[in-house]
Amino acid sequence: MNFENIPLFSVMKSKMGYMSERQSVLAQNIANADTPGYQALDVEAPNFKKSLMHSSQQLQMRATDSKHFSGARTSASATRIIHRDSTYERNPSGNNVAIEEEMSKVAANQAEYQKVLNLYRKSVDMFKTAIGKTNG
Repeated sequence: MNFENIPLFSVMKSKMGYMSERQSVLAQNIANADTPGYQALDVEAPNFKKSLMHSSQQLQMRATDSKHFSGARTSASATRIIHRDSTYERNPSGNNVAIEEEMSKVAANQAEYQKVLNLYRKSVDMFKTAIGKTNG
């Protein structure tokens, strides 16, 4: 079964992709914490709520009965890397990376990724249960 055809799974996959890309950018910030003039980067978050609402409202359904609904499926938007101002003062070298701030963002990003991953796994398990397959 291809779960990517289901909008909820498509949005969860997009969100995990966004968070994976963000984790790489945050790690790059930490690696360049002592680089003179380095500007902290971040990944602009797509509007996942809007993507989910839009895709679920236009879900393409297979009409096996004249009473079934019809619609169209869309995908979540792409992300882009942006320069981010630090909440702390800039170093004399022009670097605006604060290790504490970056580590906090890394931890929050990891927790959010784990939450979406668990939701994805539980949703797959529900589908397997519904079609009569056991986990094992």
